[in-house]
Amino acid sequence: MVKLICDLNISARGHNASYIQYIVDNVHVKNDDEVYFLFNKSARKIIDISNSSVNHNNFYFSESDFGDHTILEKLKVRDWKIIEYYAHRLKISELFLMDVNMFEIQIGRRKVPFKISGILFRPSHRIASSNKKMSGQLRSKVKKYKKYFLESFLLRSKSIENLFILNDNAGVDSLNNIHKTHVFKYLSDPIFDYKQSEKSSETIASAISQDRIVFLIFGEISPRKNIKNILESFTLLDKDIQKKIALLIIGRVPHFFIDTFDELIKRFTTLNPDIELVIIKSFVSNSEMEYYFSISDISLLIYADFYGSSGLIGRAAKYNMISLVPNVGLLSELCSQYKLGYPCDPYSVTDISNKMAVACNDIAQSKRIDGSLFYTEHSPRYFLNILNF
Repeated sequence: MVKLICDLNISARGHNASYIQYIVDNVHVKNDDEVYFLFNKSARKIIDISNSSVNHNNFYFSESDFGDHTILEKLKVRDWKIIEYYAHRLKISELFLMDVNMFEIQIGRRKVPFKISGILFRPSHRIASSNKKMSGQLRSKVKKYKKYFLESFLLRSKSIENLFILNDNAGVDSLNNIHKTHVFKYLSDPIFDYKQSEKSSETIASAISQDRIVFLIFGEISPRKNIKNILESFTLLDKDIQKKIALLIIGRVPHFFIDTFDELIKRFTTLNPDIELVIIKSFVSNSEMEYYFSISDISLLIYADFYGSSGLIGRAAKYNMISLVPNVGLLSELCSQYKLGYPCDPYSVTDISNKMAVACNDIAQSKRIDGSLFYTEHSPRYFLNILNF
């Protein structure tokens, strides 16, 4: 069998490259198999192939990175042509896509002579309104039907073999039932381990008092993180609680959101002078990420209009951090199933603030969550075994 593992969306904006790096480092090529990798241009500086058992001549890098500004770019016409070129050149029997969502339209509209598998993010079945407001329910229904249509269009392809869904056993059954198929499969979202950065501690040591309860917002700081409502929720906390807490905001701020973010922070510091605040507005390394989670107590994952899993809930579970998550979608279910924290309405500042106070009280009484079961069940070796790599 000739297999092509493809990721054309590798960048330094997030930590998703960890998935493909782990595969590159640990892939086991079986007898009579041939494995190739295809990446975008930026991957040359991000993915290290030096430790891979795969022949280094089997790694291909496109001469381009791919955007989503024009209609053709959003439809991934050029990207798919690159994939087809290498698929034909290498005479592959199977294509594995690290992000199937990018190519739903292209796969559904074309007939190809090879099998297609990959990871499908943000499927339709979990989409629901987080509150009873008509506008929220309508927005959720529109998004749900749009995702359902794209899934149905994707499944027109007779080449689809396996579509892996992260962390969602029940969702796999639901999707197979909805679409009357058997291609949806469960995949554990791996929790990778990294050596902690020492230089990070120098930044934090002088900025946060040792006895503070530390909240953490981590990752690209965009509207999806629900920054506005989260920051307003801190303002509703009792002043005695505010004197005991600190907030870490770690992550790159997109250009379009910088001015809004700066205004939100200015208002936050004015209204909450007793809360210690540390902001690092840049992408940080895996080892730095590991350190920031290790010193924090409460992870804020209260995303707006987000219904799938997040690797950050596993990162928090590793350190027995309490997670605050949306009250709908997979994060809510995982949080309840493994007792990882508290769900809350992402559009209710009052509800978020109340759950913050509950979490603070837990930490003050040394009542952390036990994330060991979740951490163990999401070992990277299970991830690789399920993918049969």
